[in-house]
Amino acid sequence: MQSKYIGIIIIVLLAVVGGYFLLRGSYQTPTEAPPTTQASVSQVTEINVAGTEFSFSPASVSVKAGERVKIIFRNNGRAPHNLIIEGLDIGTKTIGKGQTDVVEFTASSSGTFVFFCSVPGHRASGMEGNLKVE
Repeated sequence: MQSKYIGIIIIVLLAVVGGYFLLRGSYQTPTEAPPTTQASVSQVTEINVAGTEFSFSPASVSVKAGERVKIIFRNNGRAPHNLIIEGLDIGTKTIGKGQTDVVEFTASSSGTFVFFCSVPGHRASGMEGNLKVE
């Protein structure tokens, strides 16, 4: 009876070891990236824009048509500010001193677009700039 159990244990061990060697070649370790057939994700151009009383820095920005753009707007002023891109329906929230907001979009249309602060009186005081899409 004891030899019967030893025989079963040997068969199970052989099956486990044999299965290990068969599957070892087809398994990818978690650190390996799986193959992909998709095109690589397009890069995002990051642009930092600071707002103060009553200007943007930089006041002029250029990007290429079709480019993915991420504008990181930081309010370096004392008053609340925002950044609105006229004609593209894109804009940040109105944020307070020291805060940051981000907008991301694809610059699909060529042209020059005005960006400005929509807080009443700020644009009239000169708080605007240009986004040139080439």
